[in-house]
Order: sequence, then C-alpha cells, then structure tokens
Amino acid sequence: MSSKQSYDSNFKISVVNAAESSSNSQAARKYGVTECNVRRWRAQKERLKNANSQRKSFRGPQCGRFQEIDRRVCEYVTEKCKDGMPIIRAIIQLKALEIAKDLGWCKRMMRRNGLSLRRRISLAQHLPTDFEEKLLSFPRCVIKLRKMHLYPLDHIGNGPVEHKSDDSETEQSEVEDLCEE
Repeated sequence: MSSKQSYDSNFKISVVNAAESSSNSQAARKYGVTECNVRRWRAQKERLKNANSQRKSFRGPQCGRFQEIDRRVCEYVTEKCKDGMPIIRAIIQLKALEIAKDLGWCKRMMRRNGLSLRRRISLAQHLPTDFEEKLLSFPRCVIKLRKMHLYPLDHIGNGPVEHKSDDSETEQSEVEDLCEE
C-alpha cells in the first residue's frame, strides 16, 4: 500500500489542464495520480489558481467560522497591546467567551440544536399507598416524643438530629414503637 502523497498547486493545475484537454483518466495515468484526485482538483480549479503555488494543501478560506468574534477579539488585543498591557491566551479566551455571550451565540446554538441545561423531571411523584395515614400519624408521634423526653418546642424542626445515647438501637426501636401506636 502506498503512503499518502501531497502535491503543490502548480502540479495540480498542470494535471487539471491535461484533464481538460484529454480526459480525467488519461491525465491521471500520465501524472501518476488517482482519477478521484483529478476530479476533485478540477472542482477546485479556481481556488487552486488563487492559492500559493508552492503550497501543497488547500484547506479552504483562512477566516474563522465566527468572524464577528474574531474581529472583536483582534480589536481588543490590538488595543491592549497599544496600551502596553501584557496579553496571555487565558485573557484572550475569556474575552472571546464574553463577546460570544454578548452576541447571544450560546443561546442561539442551543436553540438550533434543541439543547437544554435543565433536566426534565416528572411533575407528579408517585406517593406511597399509605401516605395519608403516615401524614396524619407523624404529628401525633412528634407530640408523644416531645412529652416523653420533655423536648422544648424550639428544639423541634427539620434539621439534622444529634441524639447521644448508649443504647441507640433500643431507643430507635422505642421511637418506632411509639410512632406505630
């Protein structure tokens, strides 16, 4: 199997001219390239004429995909350099993100691609079958425990409970027994 070959623009244009005067397959045989390359180069003929003659690859236009962001970042860097401020990549990247945010690029990109930062959740949560019974019995259980242990009302709430006991398993089962009554 042969390795990948690269050709400069002058060579490609010579092959294209030969293909136009005869045929793609004859030009391919004459210059030792594949017919597929000849077809591709014929399609790129105008761009090849405008490219650097010694350049071996043609990668399309040299402007970025986000030209407005590029332009504004270049203006920012030029302005900072004139002011004698040091510029590093991190600052340039942050400025580009700021400009993209100002232009609303992220929001539009997400809308175009149907993306969302929020997770979809079910609106209705399945409640246990004995939910109403537990809901009514809980306040009674809290009142019983408060009376039994003489808890002040300001110590009762939804926060974490730290209860120190030597025999925590026994006390836990007593609480469960009280709540079940």
